[in-house]
Amino acid sequence: MTEKKPLNLKVPVLHLTPSIVNSHTPWRVLVVDDDADVHAVSRLILTKIVFKHRPVELLSAYSAAEAHELLTCEENIAVILLDVVMETEDAGLRLVKTIREELKNNEVRIILRTGQPGQAPEERVIIDYDINDYKAKNELTAQKLFTAVIASLRAYETIVSLNKTRRGLEKILHSSDSLFKIQSMHEFAAGILTQLSLFLECKPQGIICIEENNEVEYPSASSLPNGMKIIAASEEFSCCLKCNLDHSCGHNELAELIQCALIERKNKFNKNYTAFYLDTNDNKATIALVCSENPIDENDHYLLEVFTSKISIALANAIHYQKMITFEKAAVTDFLTGLNNRRQLLRLGVPLLALANRNNLLAVAMIDIDFFKRVNDSHGHDVGDIVLKKVGELMNERFRRMDVVARYGGEEFCILAPSLNIAQAFELFDNFRASVENTEIAISDSETIKITLSIGVSTDLCPSLDDMISAADYLLYRAKHNGRNCVVVK
Repeated sequence: MTEKKPLNLKVPVLHLTPSIVNSHTPWRVLVVDDDADVHAVSRLILTKIVFKHRPVELLSAYSAAEAHELLTCEENIAVILLDVVMETEDAGLRLVKTIREELKNNEVRIILRTGQPGQAPEERVIIDYDINDYKAKNELTAQKLFTAVIASLRAYETIVSLNKTRRGLEKILHSSDSLFKIQSMHEFAAGILTQLSLFLECKPQGIICIEENNEVEYPSASSLPNGMKIIAASEEFSCCLKCNLDHSCGHNELAELIQCALIERKNKFNKNYTAFYLDTNDNKATIALVCSENPIDENDHYLLEVFTSKISIALANAIHYQKMITFEKAAVTDFLTGLNNRRQLLRLGVPLLALANRNNLLAVAMIDIDFFKRVNDSHGHDVGDIVLKKVGELMNERFRRMDVVARYGGEEFCILAPSLNIAQAFELFDNFRASVENTEIAISDSETIKITLSIGVSTDLCPSLDDMISAADYLLYRAKHNGRNCVVVK
């Protein structure tokens, strides 16, 4: 290996414009050289630099192999001052190829420094290798080194910003596609927190508030004093579902930022939280997300404006879908018990009867709460509603997923149970009757009551579902005539 020339580097005092160094992350500069004097002089010069209120942090490697290992485990290295001749005559040039092709690092700026220009001619090197500057050590004064590093830091900042914008736009496109496919409000709320946290590179923790709308059912929603509902909360904010962002939860700063976003109708940021204002025409919402890990820069602000506009459209779509689900559910569900209503029973029963005509198995049951009028007269209609709801809950727990369970009207219920013969039907409904008889229904903090059921079950197939329901109703009448609290099956 050719003997290296001694380092000829003057070190004048640099008169830099005074800057206040704050807690911003320092610029990281890696010096790769097998000469310890080069590291010492570089440190003497570069540690004085403050660029855009950020100091310079120097890392050292004394061989290409050591630099390779360091680059694989260290992040955000802005500039590499790289010697050419180290463990081999072209070690530095090989490292350039490794950085760009193997490590896929196109952001770091590489300044090639050599004391032996003949070993690596400048014209060939600048064309064949992806470097950003070429300096002979004997011409690299402190001022020129300062200028080269500052120019490289500025270029690195621009490239990082452009790459961040590109990655951000890719995330926005991917996230928007994902959110537009989500129609459930519960999944959508969770999806927003997830996608925003991925974009901001922080934990998916925060809350989602939305303007109250009586036409829409929101999952796990709790009301806020200003007419908003919290429809989702995760991680440390799970407690906000119960305390509604009042002073008891300790998230006063978060609550104030949400209020500010609502009043000003725009995204709001501080050092700990980010509040997004979403405008969906008919509704308004804010999404508050913890963002303490990484500061939000101007580039992020722009991308977040784009992102939130896309989320607003997706949110409007999710709200519209939720309205449709709410209206459809109201049309087919009994409002008190949550069971199918009579209309839905008849709609679902027609295909069940058609199937039963092929396998000759269908049980239709009519169920009546014994002496229900006495319950209303003795305890009031509110207690009567409690009893009806409890019977509905017990039916949902007891009967199979394939069974159609409905409130037929008043205190009467109807159940369509396919694939049951007469013995199986009797066993299913008599077990249910017995479980209800043994259930204590709480009607106040200190009082419970018990009820019984009369059940008529028809297993003889009829031409129409109405005919089978009428047959079951006749058997229900016989059960009442037999003393109630029994099952009559035919």
